Amino acid sequence: MLLAIRDRTRGWIAYLIVALLVVPFALFGLYNYIGNGGGEQTVAMVDGEEITRAALDQSYRSRQADLRRMLGDQFDPGLIDADQLRRQVLNELLERQLILNHARASGIQVSDADVSRFVRQQSFFQTDGAFSVDRYRQVLGQNNLTPERYEAQVRQDLATQLVRRAVESSAYTSDRELDRVLAIQQQEREIGWIAVPSAAFADDIALDDAAVEAWFADNGERFRQPARVQLAAIQLDAASLMEEVEVSDEAVRERYAARESEQTQTSERAVRHILVEVPSDAEDAAINAARQQISAARERIQSGESFAEVAADVSDDPGSAANGGDLGQVARGDLVPAFADAAWSLAPGELSEPVRTRFGWHLIEVTDSAEASLAPYEELAPALRREIARERAEQLVFERGNQLETLAFENPTTLEPAAQAIGVDVQRTDWIPRGGTDSGIGSEPAVLTAAFSDEQLARRENSDLLELGEDAYAVIRVTRHEPARVPELAEVRDEVTAAYRDARASELARDTASDMATALANGAALADAGASLPAARVEAPRLSGRNNRDLPGGVRERAFRLYLAEGAERVTGVARLPNGFAALQVTAVRDGDPDSVSAEQRQSLRAGINQVDGQTAFRSVIAALRADADIRIYEDRL
Repeated sequence: MLLAIRDRTRGWIAYLIVALLVVPFALFGLYNYIGNGGGEQTVAMVDGEEITRAALDQSYRSRQADLRRMLGDQFDPGLIDADQLRRQVLNELLERQLILNHARASGIQVSDADVSRFVRQQSFFQTDGAFSVDRYRQVLGQNNLTPERYEAQVRQDLATQLVRRAVESSAYTSDRELDRVLAIQQQEREIGWIAVPSAAFADDIALDDAAVEAWFADNGERFRQPARVQLAAIQLDAASLMEEVEVSDEAVRERYAARESEQTQTSERAVRHILVEVPSDAEDAAINAARQQISAARERIQSGESFAEVAADVSDDPGSAANGGDLGQVARGDLVPAFADAAWSLAPGELSEPVRTRFGWHLIEVTDSAEASLAPYEELAPALRREIARERAEQLVFERGNQLETLAFENPTTLEPAAQAIGVDVQRTDWIPRGGTDSGIGSEPAVLTAAFSDEQLARRENSDLLELGEDAYAVIRVTRHEPARVPELAEVRDEVTAAYRDARASELARDTASDMATALANGAALADAGASLPAARVEAPRLSGRNNRDLPGGVRERAFRLYLAEGAERVTGVARLPNGFAALQVTAVRDGDPDSVSAEQRQSLRAGINQVDGQTAFRSVIAALRADADIRIYEDRL
C-alpha cells in the first residue's frame, strides 16, 4: 500500500505537517527531528546510534516555538535558561533513541498496513474527508521530506508507542488498593486552628539602617531589575494609513456595481429544461428541424400537458429528463450565457421561448427564485468606502514596507531617511523591560525578540522589517540599553524598607504560631494557646474533608499531611496563611467508606491510578535502559 501511495502521488498544496505531528507523538516529538540530513556533526551516541547537531538544533528551535505559542505575550526569552532547555531537549532525544533500540532488540515491528493506516488518517493529508495522494506528496515536499523518509519516521514513532503502551498497560490496581485509596481520598479530619496575622507585629519592627542594609545584602536579588531598552522605531499599519486614503464616489459606485454583478452570478434559481440536441457540425436543415421539435414541445405544454411529461418524452438531456427536466438549484455563473440570460429573465412559473445554446435548443422554466436583494447604494456606500480604503491602505503598507526595509538597511545607524521618505515620524520609546509593556510597541513579541537579541544589543543597528500582525510592520533600533542589575539600596530604599518590615513581621508571626503549636501539643486548649496574642483568631475544631474550601488552603493541606498515631489525642503543626501563619491541631481521623462509591466512580479512579502507575513504570524502564546503555555525549559540540 505504501508503494502504491508513492507511485500515485503528485501533490499541490500543504502546510505545517511538522507542527501537526506533535499531537499524536507529544512525548518524543517526531517533528523535532525532521530535517537532519547526512554528514552532520554528532553530539551524542546511544549504543552506536548517532544524534546529530542538526537534530538537536531543530528540536531546540521547535521547543522554543512551543513555549512562545503557549505563553503568548508572556513569553520572555530572557527568563529561559538556554543551556538547561537544550539539555532537556537532548535528554528527550537520548530517551527516544533508547526506546527505539529496545523495540528493535525486542523484535517489536510496525507493519506497512499500520503505517499506511496512520498516514491515511491524518487530516492534513485529506481532501474533502478522504486521503489525497496529491496533497500527501506536496505536504511532504514543502517540509523537505520524501515519502520513504516520512514513513520511516512514522514507523519509528509507532514502535515507541507500542513499547510505551506495553509497559503502561501492565499496571493494575487491585480492589484492596482501590479501597484504601478511596478511604484516604474521602477521609475527614477534626481540625482546629489559631490564625496569627503578620500585621499584628508590624508596629514592633525596629527599622534601623543597619538592619535594613544587612537584610538587603541577603535579599538583594528580590529587587533585581530586568534588562531594559529604549528604542527608535517606525511603525506601519493599514488601519493608520486608511486616514490618508481618499476614495471617490465613482470608485464606490463601481464597487457597488461589481457587488451587484457578483450577487447576480452567485444567486441561485430552481430551473428545469427540455433539450433537443443539435450537433456542433449540424447543417441548417437539422438546426431547423430541432427548432421545430422544441417549438412543438412548447405547444404541448401550453396546451395543458405537464412540463415533466413532455421532458420525459422529448428531452435529450439524460441527467434531467427522467426527473421531469429538473436541474435543481443552479447559480447563474454555472450556466452558459444564453441559458443563464433566459433563465434570469423569467418569473417563476413562466415558460421561455426556444433558446439556442451550443448544446442545442432549450425550453426553460424557473420553478423558484430565492435571490437575495442587495441593500440600496446609500445604505452600503459607507461600508464599501471603508472596504476600498482598507484595500488601498494594505497596498500602501506593502509598498512603504518595502521602501522602509530598503532604506533602513542602507542607513543602518539612523531611521530618519526612511521616516522622511515614507512621511512618518520616528518614535522614541520610554524604557521597555525585557518582559515587555502592557500596550504599545513594547508589547509586540516580535519587537521584544529583536530588541533584546545579541545582535541588536551589540551593534545598535536598524532591525529587519518586523511583522507585528496582519498588515502591520516595524523597524526598530536600540538607542539605550541597561542590563539586568540589582539596584543600589538608595534607589529602592522605600521598597526595601517595606519588604523588610513585612518579612520581619512574617517571621514573628511564624515564631508565635510555632509557640502556640507547641502549647497545643503539650495539652493546652485552643482558646488558652491563642490568648497570648489579642489579634489571634481561634477556630473551633470541625470535621472537614480534604476538599473543604471553607478551610484556608494552607491549613487544609498541612492538616491532611499530619499523622495522628493510634491512641494519640492530637497532632499539631504550623501552616502558612495568606496574611500570616496558623497553629493547628488534628484531634480525630475518620476514613471514608469505599462502598459508598458507585461502580462507575471506582472504575474511573482505577483507570486514573493505573495511568499514573503505568507512567511511573515507563519512566523506570527508561531509567533501566539508560543504565545499561553505552551513552556518549560530546560536550564540546553542544
